[in-house]
Amino acid sequence: MTSKFTNDFFKSNRKSLKQNLQASVPIVVTANGMIQRGADSSYSFYQDANFWYLTGINDPDITLVMEDDREFLIVPIREGSRVTFDGQINQEALSEVSGVNDVVNEITGWKRLDSIVQKFGQLATLAPAPVYIEQYGMYANPARERLMERIKQHVKDVELIDLRPLLANMRMIKQEVELEAIQRAIDITTQTLSDVLASPKGTYKYEYQVEADITRGFRYRGADGHSFDPIVAAGKRACTLHNTANSQPIKNNELVVLDVGAAVCGYAADITRVYATSAPTTRQKEVFAAVTEAQAYAISLLGPGVKLKAYESKVTKFIGEQLKQLGLAKNLKKTTIRQFFPHATSHFMGLNVHDVGNYQQPLKSGTVLTVEPGIYIGDEGIGVRIEDDVLITNDGVVVLSSRLPIKL
Repeated sequence: MTSKFTNDFFKSNRKSLKQNLQASVPIVVTANGMIQRGADSSYSFYQDANFWYLTGINDPDITLVMEDDREFLIVPIREGSRVTFDGQINQEALSEVSGVNDVVNEITGWKRLDSIVQKFGQLATLAPAPVYIEQYGMYANPARERLMERIKQHVKDVELIDLRPLLANMRMIKQEVELEAIQRAIDITTQTLSDVLASPKGTYKYEYQVEADITRGFRYRGADGHSFDPIVAAGKRACTLHNTANSQPIKNNELVVLDVGAAVCGYAADITRVYATSAPTTRQKEVFAAVTEAQAYAISLLGPGVKLKAYESKVTKFIGEQLKQLGLAKNLKKTTIRQFFPHATSHFMGLNVHDVGNYQQPLKSGTVLTVEPGIYIGDEGIGVRIEDDVLITNDGVVVLSSRLPIKL
């Protein structure tokens, strides 16, 4: 899809970052690197969201350096078979996209950067994540760590200022062009889900058949692809929140959770609906109604000035009351509720589907959130989650995905 993002957007973001930093130190930010899939093949490249936010560049292994009013890009040197297979880096295109006029190769660029770091003895950058992120069971992209290692080879005692909090606050408030990309991603997602949900009963025998039609719908309508691995989970599998295998048969009398989102210009949608494979049972309808009421209640609470911790507490208690009515809980203890509602109601959304943001700060106009309560009853093989994307405005909240009805 043609991007509406001009280099003015990225230049403005760099200017704002320097102003917010309030320190006269160089800024150095790296792109992500490619990750090996197997032998000589790699996974599809996915850019570091902060690097893209500052440059608009979707190539790996490039470094942005900013010092006062001077800025330049360092690009790797490609030679031999690498050029044959991947092509040469187009430096003019990088300059056009980013608005950074000075583009140099690694040899020249690192000589400059070394002298800058030695001069200041400190720099601002994105602190690397641990090599292995225990909470999520995954390895971090090594690009930031590699950047730090290269810098410290020349200046061992360099002092680092972490840019992540500043960029999180900047990215939390969406600009108009960002909201347009998010709305387009949402529209593509809702149009595609409408087609899938309108399919005659019996169309889908397996979860992967649903996934295939969703993938086609996204790409056919011009999306980059998925903003995250799609979740098509029938029956008890819906009680595993991130069940992305999508490989099992879909049986009669099951509810199927569809948690998907298209990506447009890197910006995400994230919507969840529930599909009944046959006439839903009374119990399934009761659980679905409870989650629907919880979502409506959650949306009613949102607006500028709302603090997410208090908001989450209210929604959790509301779901607790629903669980009591369903005969699943005798009390409103958080530990009891979390057995059936084990996740937060909302997260920020933007360049990452779980986007950066300050959860301690009151909500401001321009913030985009998901609202996704759920109830999961493994013993009964019922998992229900309903999710929409909302924009905080000066007047309250706008449901960006309201065109997709909420129904079984």
